[in-house]
Amino acid sequence: MDPRIPAQYRWRVRRRLMVLRLAHAESQAAASRRYGVDAKTIRRWTQRWRCEGLVGLIPKYPARRPRRIPEPVVGLIRTARFEYRWGAARTQIWLARVHQYRVNTRTIQRVFRDVGMPYLIRARRRRPRQLTLFEKDAPGDSVQVDVKVVKIRDAKAYQYTALDDCTRMRVLRLYPHLNVRSSLDFFAQVQEALPFRIRRVQCDNGAEFPFRFALAVQRAGMRLRYIAPRKPEQNGKVERSHRIDDEEFWHRQRFASLEEATLALRDWEHRYNYERFSLALGGRTPVEKLAHSRHRIRPDPIPSTSEHVPATSYRGRAQRVPQPGGQS
Repeated sequence: MDPRIPAQYRWRVRRRLMVLRLAHAESQAAASRRYGVDAKTIRRWTQRWRCEGLVGLIPKYPARRPRRIPEPVVGLIRTARFEYRWGAARTQIWLARVHQYRVNTRTIQRVFRDVGMPYLIRARRRRPRQLTLFEKDAPGDSVQVDVKVVKIRDAKAYQYTALDDCTRMRVLRLYPHLNVRSSLDFFAQVQEALPFRIRRVQCDNGAEFPFRFALAVQRAGMRLRYIAPRKPEQNGKVERSHRIDDEEFWHRQRFASLEEATLALRDWEHRYNYERFSLALGGRTPVEKLAHSRHRIRPDPIPSTSEHVPATSYRGRAQRVPQPGGQS
């Protein structure tokens, strides 16, 4: 074999040479039937063999084949990568749902590489043993509540967040102070905003959720669960949603006042629930997941307010909620 032939093409050159020998011994039609090669291709190989010898049988593939997707789709992929900071999976869902284009994730990754933004690489870090992930069966079975600190013109504000474990529907409100009064007002607004009955509220052990908050939850006919101290992963869904708020809301705009931020946050809440598709929900929005889960809502009654509901103080000590008419 000619040493000028690269090693990766030697097998192809040998096969093409066998085709040409059969075509020379019998006919091009016989070689075409025997090896399944078009007669035009055999004639082209013969001409190159006569002019250049074995080197002429080396495959001459183009350095880069042209893309099969139109240029407008490439522009949308660039927008998803640079403006929205999305990966290939979320970009694929966005193209299919919003723009009705179906593109393979490998093709999207090639476009990412061409524009200078290759695979999303995350730094490795030691993590504790992964907890078993779960999801509640019906809307309202568990609503996770947490507070996120934000900055508005160098002043602190507090974003209260309530997230339904089943549908990922959220309620977002902004307060200038972090105290039990803000917590009680937020709890009342959550009951009005969510379109289903809440059976259990879950929050951390912060001072903004004291025993007075537990009594308000019980009077509303719900159960309250405090997560274990220093275990934010037990409220993992609402904690993860706060990272989404940073990436897609707070870091993309600045607000001149608390009132302006409050109005924008309400608009972001609507977009999150009705327009933003979630990979955790299989590419659906929280409202679509709610419509899918309606048939699984249990018809069990709301527990009576006279029922004993154990609560845990924010310091982790068990406390007993006093019963109406009972001894204190």
